[in-house]
Amino acid sequence: YQRRVRGSMLPWLNCGENVLLEVKNTKFKKENGALFVTINRVVWTHVNNPSTPAVQYEYSQIKAQRISPDSAPKVRLQLVLHDDTTVTFHFNNPVAELQKAERERVKELLVQLLQKNKTNNAKEEPSKKKLTKELEIKQKILQGSEEMFIMYKTLVSGGIISAEDFWTIPKAAELLSAEQDLQQPSGITSAFMSEARPEVDGCNSIQYNLTPDIIQSIFHTYPMIKRRHQEMVPDKITEKDFWTKFFQSQYFHKDKSNASNGAKNDLFLNLAVEDEETYLQKLLMCERDPLLDLSESNNSKSEGFGVMQFDNCSAGSKPLVRKYNHHSFMICQNFSKTDLNNQKPADLVKREQLKEITKHTDLEKISTQSSVPLNLSKSRTTGADIGVTHVSSGKARQALEKTKAEIKNFTLAKMHECISSQNAFHAMQEITNSISSNHQSKLPKPGTNLMEEIRLCYLNASQILCHFWMCFPVTNSTLEEKANRMAESIQKYKSTTLQHTMNKLPSKDTRFLKHLSDQLDLALFTHEQWTLRKGKR
Repeated sequence: YQRRVRGSMLPWLNCGENVLLEVKNTKFKKENGALFVTINRVVWTHVNNPSTPAVQYEYSQIKAQRISPDSAPKVRLQLVLHDDTTVTFHFNNPVAELQKAERERVKELLVQLLQKNKTNNAKEEPSKKKLTKELEIKQKILQGSEEMFIMYKTLVSGGIISAEDFWTIPKAAELLSAEQDLQQPSGITSAFMSEARPEVDGCNSIQYNLTPDIIQSIFHTYPMIKRRHQEMVPDKITEKDFWTKFFQSQYFHKDKSNASNGAKNDLFLNLAVEDEETYLQKLLMCERDPLLDLSESNNSKSEGFGVMQFDNCSAGSKPLVRKYNHHSFMICQNFSKTDLNNQKPADLVKREQLKEITKHTDLEKISTQSSVPLNLSKSRTTGADIGVTHVSSGKARQALEKTKAEIKNFTLAKMHECISSQNAFHAMQEITNSISSNHQSKLPKPGTNLMEEIRLCYLNASQILCHFWMCFPVTNSTLEEKANRMAESIQKYKSTTLQHTMNKLPSKDTRFLKHLSDQLDLALFTHEQWTLRKGKR
């Protein structure tokens, strides 16, 4: 039962909003009026002022609805908001038999609309959380780096490039990736399946609300389900039918005594057995670590010492403990990021653990002698490869005497042409001062503030140019669109930021930005030539 009302009669309707149901004979706080159910909200208007809503609540504000019992003298519908406040409407149609019928129509329509709103919110919630977390990381980067903040303000706020392009430039992308790596990934809650609790829709059927986060949690907890999903969806079965069969399967109800029948058509019939076999194989492959397993240290114990053993464990608790161990084991296996190819051997790991536990630095002797090891790249040059057996003792004695005689008779040649060290020092000092003064007079430097602005100009332009040159060679439409976008950004940067900085500098200091201007001109020339070649094809 739906009744649509023209928008001209109800000026409070928004654009695109339709009235699905209207009930005229309703009271709110003992005042007569009309109740409207639209696609976005519930509205009640007073009988004397129908053009202005007296009460209106969007479906996101409503938590539940209640109805009065059949034995009650009045037919009422109560809306419970998220802040636990209640709003009650009284249906007072002159025909008593129609009061309950009108309330039931409103109630059934609200059940559908509230469920639809809840489902849409559940789908949007993961993306909102991810977007909020990403914005927090970006805000943290901009607040922690003044240079990145100035760059963002110049490029993004100045309208040169978009925010998406800014966070893909090399410097920003590197900081963003490093900050994201520091974020600890969220684990799987033990009650994640309770979030997908079934709800009765009033038609003798049960509906599960699955979000992407719940599906990923199921895949992490049950790898066999993920494998079967990849095999079946969407080639052999739809996504909806797959999860319907999953919740109907014995695999989902394997811990319940009253497991569902229909095993012949069960897609997950053998998954529980395969899961158990995989778990047992992994347990057999794992070696017990005596440093972690307390039961291994209980070999020799006397009365009053050691670890107590409870052999008389109840039979009912063993499956429960086994289930918890299996659940934890599968989650740890799926969340493990260790590269098995780079993993150290087990014996080496045990030696390192044992050495770490038994080694105490405070009990070691303090070494007073510090020596530097000598690493010889070429031992031949040090005389290590020269053997004394190749030279006789007589020749060695003659060579030694000859060397002594040459040292004794050594004299400095052309002694009269040398100058004293003091005169040489003064001469070098005068030459250095003269070169320095001439260089400063020819190439004066701008002020500190202008130098910093010039440096930021080069930094910002280098990021845009890097973006531009990464598009070449242009092999697809995405790179083509990006190249055109970056060319426009380069033209904007040259005509705004660079020109503004050059106007600040004295005419003699504009040479500091000439190299940057040439780089931008080269990029624009390359884009122009590429556009011409593309037009000729």
